[in-house]
Amino acid sequence: MRRAVIIQQHSAWSSSAAREAQDLALALAAAEHQVTLLYRGASVTQLLPLAQPLILKDFTVTQKLFALYDIEQVAVCQQAMAEFQLSANRLRLTVDVLDEPAQRALLDLADFVVVI
Repeated sequence: MRRAVIIQQHSAWSSSAAREAQDLALALAAAEHQVTLLYRGASVTQLLPLAQPLILKDFTVTQKLFALYDIEQVAVCQQAMAEFQLSANRLRLTVDVLDEPAQRALLDLADFVVVI
């Protein structure tokens, strides 16, 4: 089983990149890859539950399927969490909050990394 790390960097609604990264994660996990998602920068806001419905379809609710696809590690950048004044208990999923050295260690263990 190959280890894949997908690094997300965009907010959910700024472009299609966030949705594409999520779709890629589910596809790789279905193809028996060990997938870790790392949310950096504005992408940490994807993990917030929405306060009100949107006109657009909310694709972020699919995050609840990560466990079904055996995506066991969802990590967030500690600096991004501080920048957006977020705490892990406010997020939709259980996450690992990683500082820069821990993020580098995660990437060192990966067979491949995709940045979206």
